[in-house]
Amino acid sequence: MTPTAATLLCQLARQNDAMQAAGMVNLLTGATIVTDENAIRLVFKKQTGKAKLTHLEIAYNEGTDLYDLKAHRMNKRTFECPEVWALGGVYAEDLKAAVEEVTGLYFTMR
Repeated sequence: MTPTAATLLCQLARQNDAMQAAGMVNLLTGATIVTDENAIRLVFKKQTGKAKLTHLEIAYNEGTDLYDLKAHRMNKRTFECPEVWALGGVYAEDLKAAVEEVTGLYFTMR
């Protein structure tokens, strides 16, 4: 896991340790976490949230020092994954609230 992905997980779950944060996110949402160099992707087992999303991508934008969110819904017949929701320029302190709003899931126990 890259330092950027670890920091992103820690900010999302409000934990100090990246492995604890990953465990917390997995436990509370049931999502599989896929990390990339500057992003994480949460893959949900069932459609979740108002937009019925199956994939959520949270990417760190180095130029602005902010996060970009993209939600996708997978079509099980054609396996296409069109974008259904996007939000750019999210501050770190607003990240958890934005993700909870779009998914309808809680990412911390507090």
